Amino acid sequence: MWFKNLLIYRITDGKIDPQQLNEALGKSVLQDCLQMEMQSRGWVHPKDGTDQFVHTCNQHLLIALGIEKKLLPSAVINQYAEERIAVMEQHQGHKAGKRQIKDIKEAVLIELMPRAFIQRQITYAWIDLNEELLVIDVANLKRAEELVDLLLKTMTGIRLAPLATNISPSTLMTRWLSGDEPPAVITIDRDCELQGVDSEKSKIRYTHHVLDMDETIRHISAGKRVIRLALTWRDRVSFVLHDNLQIRRIEPLDIITESSEASDSDDQFDSDFALMTGELNRFLPDLIHALGGENRAG
Repeated sequence: MWFKNLLIYRITDGKIDPQQLNEALGKSVLQDCLQMEMQSRGWVHPKDGTDQFVHTCNQHLLIALGIEKKLLPSAVINQYAEERIAVMEQHQGHKAGKRQIKDIKEAVLIELMPRAFIQRQITYAWIDLNEELLVIDVANLKRAEELVDLLLKTMTGIRLAPLATNISPSTLMTRWLSGDEPPAVITIDRDCELQGVDSEKSKIRYTHHVLDMDETIRHISAGKRVIRLALTWRDRVSFVLHDNLQIRRIEPLDIITESSEASDSDDQFDSDFALMTGELNRFLPDLIHALGGENRAG
């Protein structure tokens, strides 16, 4: 139970009661895709073996959005459609029109939908009641928007806004690779991406590469800015910070892994969740402070 990615929202209005949230989520449960549906979404139990839609650990809540999608590649639809178009063209003696092709593809889609494979995806979100934050474990922004959209519809009375800081991550990361020292709690690792600010948006990527200050300064002087940088916090958590304040590739380091393995808790899930939220509760304030503090002007 360690989030690999963090997309952070501020709860700007409304209070969340765990019991009320559990009841609300239970009214929008994930259902199997109907025969003619391509997708369904709804809430699922975040912890196996329970009937609760909200897993509670002190002032931390864990919820999970489930999405079922039918996998029906366009290449498959086109293959079936092309065969039928060819037969039709032979019968009528001329090329099929655009409307005929469209109608055939729609008919093929309807015919194949019941036979499509179904893929289920689970997106987890952590709610910190004390700090009034919603943190989603997701790298795909669209999936985050789906969770936020359904949560706002399910739990009326709350409002959310993406967390914003007074200094943009790109500005700060560019300063660090221009010679400014990062805070003592943060060290720079070996992955980095710089992007030009011109229309071409040219990019330079470093992967598992020791970052040479003279080299990065040369790229920055040429008009590039840092949009992604691998960092480590207090020798406890490594991560990659992106220019939109998204945090990816989170990895607890040995000192935390050893603490988790040494736990004698009867419930490893609860132990890991408590350990994760405890660490991230210390990590996020340090990162936000480094970025000039939170900007709540919006």
